[in-house]
Amino acid sequence: MLNVGPSSSVDDDAHLITFVDRLADAGGDAHTATARKQIQQSIEAGETPAGLRRLAEALAAAVGDGPPLPRRPADDPASVVAAVRGNNLVVLDEFDPDSVAAAVTALLADGRRVVVTAADRAELIALRDVLPGEVYGRCLDRLPALSPADLRHLRRLLATATPARRVRDGQQLPAPESLPRVEEVAELCDRARRTRMGGGPADLIPGLLAGIEAERREAVTSVARCVDRSLGALRPREDRAWAWSLLSDLVYSRHRGTFERLLEDTAQATAAAERARRSPPVTVVGPLPGGSSEMLRRYLDFLRSGGRSRAYFRSAAQRDVQPVLRQIRVGGASPETAGQVHAALEHVDLAERLTRIDAACHEVGIPAPRNADELAELSDGLNRIGAAARSVGALRHDVLFIHPNSPIAVPDLAAAEQIAAAIIDFAEHGSAAEAQQRLDRLADDLAGRASPAATAPEHGRAVIALRQRDPGAYAAALEALFAARRDVLDQQSCTALLDRLRQHAPRLAAAWAAESESGSSGFGLAWFVEVDRLLEALPAADSADVVMVLGAGDLGVDRLLLAAVAPRLVAVVGSGARPADGATLLGVLQRAAALVIRGRTAVRDTDAQVVRLPSGTSGPRAMGVADHGQVKQAGA
Repeated sequence: MLNVGPSSSVDDDAHLITFVDRLADAGGDAHTATARKQIQQSIEAGETPAGLRRLAEALAAAVGDGPPLPRRPADDPASVVAAVRGNNLVVLDEFDPDSVAAAVTALLADGRRVVVTAADRAELIALRDVLPGEVYGRCLDRLPALSPADLRHLRRLLATATPARRVRDGQQLPAPESLPRVEEVAELCDRARRTRMGGGPADLIPGLLAGIEAERREAVTSVARCVDRSLGALRPREDRAWAWSLLSDLVYSRHRGTFERLLEDTAQATAAAERARRSPPVTVVGPLPGGSSEMLRRYLDFLRSGGRSRAYFRSAAQRDVQPVLRQIRVGGASPETAGQVHAALEHVDLAERLTRIDAACHEVGIPAPRNADELAELSDGLNRIGAAARSVGALRHDVLFIHPNSPIAVPDLAAAEQIAAAIIDFAEHGSAAEAQQRLDRLADDLAGRASPAATAPEHGRAVIALRQRDPGAYAAALEALFAARRDVLDQQSCTALLDRLRQHAPRLAAAWAAESESGSSGFGLAWFVEVDRLLEALPAADSADVVMVLGAGDLGVDRLLLAAVAPRLVAVVGSGARPADGATLLGVLQRAAALVIRGRTAVRDTDAQVVRLPSGTSGPRAMGVADHGQVKQAGA
């Protein structure tokens, strides 16, 4: 008997190979040797057959200490399908061909891929003869040529097929990268709908710019950007209302001379005030005579040219400046050195400039500075106003000569703002007409991505949305397209796989297609093959869900290698058959605590789990409750 117990590590591949060797050694024919070699190669490749591993685990667990737990009525299956769902090893005892046919039919309705095998081909023929006609198309003489992964994918696609998805067959969807972006379409639609109300000169800008050379258009755009930057430097407008008022006057060429003098005076005064911060303090102790700055300047030149300050025999420059020097103190002392005189001159010049600045501010209508900080702020503001005035002047010139018969003029500051904005807007986004043309080209290109007969509804809605300038409808159509793409790809895959299946198994393809259209979810198949042929060429992993062995009462232990075909093994013992004595397939299954489902005859003494199903529960619609009085558990 097989030496498999609780000490055996069935999780170890080496122990599993030893287990396979012991099963194969119980036989000795060439078919068994071929099967052993295939199984060993699968284990070494890391693809251990699930059925063999579960058989080994069941044998290892069945010889543990103490009897197994007693069965409860709720544990009993109500049908063969339920038994196979909950058990890896099942024995159908005393089952005649009609009962076996009902069990196969039920498994097919449950979507199982069943390999039906027998040592005698006559048993397979007898079983196929009593199968109902509706499962005839699912019965095969060989497995489909599709790989297990492709076959599994096809079954999933058929099970999830809907009428809405079936109509996708033949539809063509544009590639995702060929679809215009939602943001681009929204921007184009916004521009295409944008119209200026009021009939101002800015309305004429797009048409004029569209008709000139690219270099000329770029030059005008550069001037407009300069206007935009210089005006932006004077914002927020509410904080510098005086600046905008003065700028508006300069646009009309008012106060131009006064502004230029004021600009120079504020720059000089700001620099002088900054130097005064680093010089000794200068104070005026009395009224200065007229021409004080000129006298100080001549005296400073005299000192710098080598002249000396004398108490007697003073020079003319020193005599003239004495009334001024008596009224000024530099660092608390009367100025005598060239540095002190220079500081005094700076102070007098600054006072005179501030007087002129105050008068000029009053003339142009802006607030005069009250301290050094306000003076610096005024100087900065005047520089910005000057830059803005120059850029607006350049814009007025360029727009005036943008075309020989240009109808546009820039009469004031407000018009300059509008025209500059219109020029920049055109440069960045184009005109409404260009946006409409762009949308039409996008719609034509998108429509050409599929032939009219193969255009999906969502594809057509996206094209219509582009033509109607509706970004919301386009976004919705695009979202629907992405959802439809999965359906189209699934249906294309389903059709392609079904066509491949139809080439090798036309009846199975027709049966599965009919099940899909009717909403059924079975998609099972039954492959009828002799044991020797099956052992010679074991199917690939995941090719079957159940291997059903007919005439199991006459098979030896070596035929347990059939467990490598599928994760679940169902052994069928015919009506009136008796298991052979000694080590047999059924004996090992009994030792592994396989679930035994009795047929018509009385229960024989056995250590296996035994269940008698209620009448008619082996069929696909059987939902009855098991006769719990016919259940006996090993060791009970």
